[in-house]
Amino acid sequence: MRKFTFIIFIILIMLFSAACKNETKAPALGSGSVYFTVYDITAPAEGQILGLILEKGDRIGKEQPLFAIDDKQLAEEIKQADANAARAEAELKIMQNGQSSPNNGAALAAAQQQYEQASAKEAKMASLYKIGAIARRQYEAASAEKSAALAALNAAQNAGSLVKASPEAIAQKQEELKTLKKKYNALMQKQLALETESPCTGIVEEKYHNAGETAAAGEKILSIRDLENCSVNIKISAQAAQSLKTGQKVTAHAQGINKTFNGSIAKIENGLAEINIDNTSLDLKEGTEVTVSAVN
Repeated sequence: MRKFTFIIFIILIMLFSAACKNETKAPALGSGSVYFTVYDITAPAEGQILGLILEKGDRIGKEQPLFAIDDKQLAEEIKQADANAARAEAELKIMQNGQSSPNNGAALAAAQQQYEQASAKEAKMASLYKIGAIARRQYEAASAEKSAALAALNAAQNAGSLVKASPEAIAQKQEELKTLKKKYNALMQKQLALETESPCTGIVEEKYHNAGETAAAGEKILSIRDLENCSVNIKISAQAAQSLKTGQKVTAHAQGINKTFNGSIAKIENGLAEINIDNTSLDLKEGTEVTVSAVN
């Protein structure tokens, strides 16, 4: 009898706990069908399209390089500015340290090795850039390393017996180098503006141009559909709107796949709440019905 009474007591406790949980469970705010944002990727300037290897239906990661717009004059200016800065830097090192002998074997061998390594790296990055595996700025960085190594090698080959330069001459060369680097960086920023990266992890929905073609500034090149983030709009009452705020955490339950996702309120306007949902699992598809609830 005592055993039976104890079992009944345990069952009552479990029922009471379940009832409490149901009482504290947040009520549903509303339901709706999820949708995914489609980004139109446009040409940042007029020119020839470089490095575009994607096709319709291809998957792509966030910040992955898409393509670049070619500006031959800008590329030549960057190459010249890079060479000028590299030469000034090599000259500054000689002015600061001096050169004891025109045939300093150790210094020359080191400069030669550095140049060979930089050349090999630049060649590798050039190959990767041609197939769209890296962004142009990565290739340009390798090219800059090669230019600096070449300038250092030339300085080592041509240096005579020198002593350290005067502090005034060194300071003047430092200012010259600073100006040259500033010009190079400004040109590189212009070139970076001609490159595009994917704004999301998604899929190429449409492709409007191919590599080698010329596009006008602002012309659509690709359309990419986001896969990891989606949204849903739900109707809410004026009373419910008063208790909600932008940025508030919510959950979205998809009954069809019996799975709950985290989300947040992006916007509340005109009786509608726009909910952003984390879909990094990629389980939600376009049109999936979800029920949204506030998080206590």
